[in-house]
Amino acid sequence: MSRTYPAALVLPGDAFDTDRNQVMGRRVAGRGFARGIASSLHNEALTVIVNDRKDLAKLRDHLQPCLGSGSNVLLQVGLSNATMTSSGCVHLPDPGLAHWSWLRAGLSAENFSITGVTHTLCSRNVMSSLEQLITAPLEDWDALVCTSRAALGVVQEAMACQQEQLSRRFGQSLRLPKGPQLPVIPLAIDPTPYQWQGRFNSREDQRQEARQALQLPSGAIVVLFLGRLSFHSKAHPLPLYRSLAELSVKHEIILLECGHLFSDVIASAFDELAKQFPALSIRRLGGRLPASEEDKKLALAAADIFCSPADNLQETFGLSVLEAMASSLPVVVSDWNGYRDLVESGVSGLLVACQDILSSQSNADAIERDYRLGLMDYDSFVGLRSLGVCIDHRGLTQALESLCSQSNHRREMGEKAHKRLEQKFSWSVVSRQYRDLWNELNSRRQKAAIASQRALPWPTSHSGRLFNGYSHGSFPRGPWRLHPSCTDANILRGTMQRSFIGRFCQDSSLDALSTNLKRLQQQDTSLGSAELNELLLSNHIAAIHHPAMTATLLKLGILENTGS
Repeated sequence: MSRTYPAALVLPGDAFDTDRNQVMGRRVAGRGFARGIASSLHNEALTVIVNDRKDLAKLRDHLQPCLGSGSNVLLQVGLSNATMTSSGCVHLPDPGLAHWSWLRAGLSAENFSITGVTHTLCSRNVMSSLEQLITAPLEDWDALVCTSRAALGVVQEAMACQQEQLSRRFGQSLRLPKGPQLPVIPLAIDPTPYQWQGRFNSREDQRQEARQALQLPSGAIVVLFLGRLSFHSKAHPLPLYRSLAELSVKHEIILLECGHLFSDVIASAFDELAKQFPALSIRRLGGRLPASEEDKKLALAAADIFCSPADNLQETFGLSVLEAMASSLPVVVSDWNGYRDLVESGVSGLLVACQDILSSQSNADAIERDYRLGLMDYDSFVGLRSLGVCIDHRGLTQALESLCSQSNHRREMGEKAHKRLEQKFSWSVVSRQYRDLWNELNSRRQKAAIASQRALPWPTSHSGRLFNGYSHGSFPRGPWRLHPSCTDANILRGTMQRSFIGRFCQDSSLDALSTNLKRLQQQDTSLGSAELNELLLSNHIAAIHHPAMTATLLKLGILENTGS
């Protein structure tokens, strides 16, 4: 019999579905995370919670091929108290621990631990989530996983700032709460798809075949930029264009851009800038349509050097850097946030100095204020901030030159990059860190002397409390009977209600329920609360959804209340 994995994963489509119109780093990371955890299972059952039935099949297809021996994945739509308490920990795909802690407070804090993970940290919603960590009922058996030391610094600073504001507001010094824990655990990838071993005798054989497929000269030095092609939310291309154009005087260089241009405006801007550097040869895979996985693998195989001079607040880690390292490429990246955790400069890659001119509070305040107040959109905010980040031009040119001029140096650095990836950023390593974290939190929670602690009320924003005065009556208590004038219980399948009922009732369950309701209608049977709940359970509708289903049956005229 399978053991229960020490955490349940919350994974809505927006957190893993890379087929959506924008390939976002957090979605790629979410998909990789779920697959990495699934592959680490050993005779275990992993619960994964989604918010829509249409995500079930897609997620099942993602996870089934990589399941560990004797293990299975239990996919479910929405939450149940049983899931939350039996899993020990509930892991979120974002930093939204505060909202979840209030939900838990209405139960009891010892029921389960809450963990989440950082991705982009500069959005208005995320910054608010970080600030709420101060006031939310979080415990030291909860954790927000920071994917880099830079991310940890952002979270700590956001909490400290909020502490200062609250202390000033209430006129007394407030201490930081004991939770959540803030461990640093990196993102990871599966290096297998990027390795040349097997079909090829050497990395060079793989490179030449990829170049033939892409019609790239065999002797050229191919510098790869892989990722979102966005000057305002990833990396301004000017520093890279400028350095490579200078080096093109001495070397045959091709810049290979592989990624996605999200709009015609962005595509036009890239083309406009490229025309200013006629000496630089630029090839592009992807464009207005995202580059395919095959495009990406070919680009990584064909390249000699990977370069990402990121300059944007939105960038917090750098999965594309890991993909390049897995492909045994030397990497040249800006010394920017999470990048510096990935690369040993001078060993597995080269870090290029950068300077954030707008980092001081006085310079950033005006931009930050307008964005936080909703007077500036997100793209404008990150774009303006990125204009203040300068990449050291001389340092970037020298780093690229050192690799362009020395093929042995490229090969040795690429091999060390691959070794570092396997040792620190593969899922076989990182999944163990997550397992250890969740086991530790479960142990902390179980040892805590909180059994007598009274459950806190729901927050005041609970809609049942706020909007209770909208109607003049409350939910009927029953008993109920099947309304004689409603001859067809299949009205449940109607378009107007089916999409909503589908959140907690499968088609097969709905068919069976309709049949049973029609039978009871013919018998003119009266149903008390217990009988109705038993009927719903027998049709595989979870107890947590019984009030909503009962209300639906009443609203549609299938049931009528016969009680007082």
